[in-house]
Amino acid sequence: MDIGNQYAPDDQFKAVARLHQSKYRAEVLGVDFNEYGNRLCDDDAEALLNYYDQLNCRAMLRAHYPNYAKRRDADMLRSEHIPFNLLAPLDIDKESAVKILERAFGIECAEIHCVKMEYAPAPKGNYLNDGTAFDTYIEVVTAGGKRCGIGIEVKYTEQAYTIGKSEKLNVEDHNSLYWQTARASGCFINPDDPIFGSDALRQIWRNHLLGLSMIHREDIDEFYSITLFPNGNTHFHKELPRYRAMLTDKERDHVFGCTFEKFIASIDGSSDFLAWKEWLEHRYVV
Repeated sequence: MDIGNQYAPDDQFKAVARLHQSKYRAEVLGVDFNEYGNRLCDDDAEALLNYYDQLNCRAMLRAHYPNYAKRRDADMLRSEHIPFNLLAPLDIDKESAVKILERAFGIECAEIHCVKMEYAPAPKGNYLNDGTAFDTYIEVVTAGGKRCGIGIEVKYTEQAYTIGKSEKLNVEDHNSLYWQTARASGCFINPDDPIFGSDALRQIWRNHLLGLSMIHREDIDEFYSITLFPNGNTHFHKELPRYRAMLTDKERDHVFGCTFEKFIASIDGSSDFLAWKEWLEHRYVV
């Protein structure tokens, strides 16, 4: 199969990742491309070839999204599909998942209550009153007996993004629930610092705030905000430490990044999990 068209304006890592996904489509899936090498044709995308075919990945996708969406299901380079491949199996074998969370994130869990995809607590007016949601939300009981939420944002080649209209209103209004939550949390050195609303930090900040709002509402006792990204994405290597430096000493260990490579290396357990690990390495590690 033809590797397909690439995209000259890509930055260095995105070019490498696009080529990797194009080769995977051509050489492993053996199907044609649509416009660019990393994009599946509609029939192949609707057949869920963008997703692992075992361990709940496709089932959890369809439980959450019953209908086909071209941007999510056909583009092998966009991050929207990745949480289902990378994290849905944790809901299948929670005993193995507990050990993976400890190895990958350093979070010691006694048990896992739930694994939810694209999750936001409701009603949203009680939290941030916007569209902020975790790509994956895992609720656990820690070894110390606390109810703990883990909000995971999954990125692939994405970096900063331009602010949306409603989001801009919340950022500019320092009486919005964004800033109220930041001030009430006691987790920021300067909770009113406008840098949190910048394109580079805003996604990290919003996900963190959503978890802090859940603590404020007493849904959970503790919260970890984790960005999961490939090692080649230099944006998060730079911006996560910058964000963490603006947190109090107590909160700093609750916000961090983990690379795809480290997470995948942490997978162990049954033969099914080891096969999944091998698939993830082939699919995403470049």
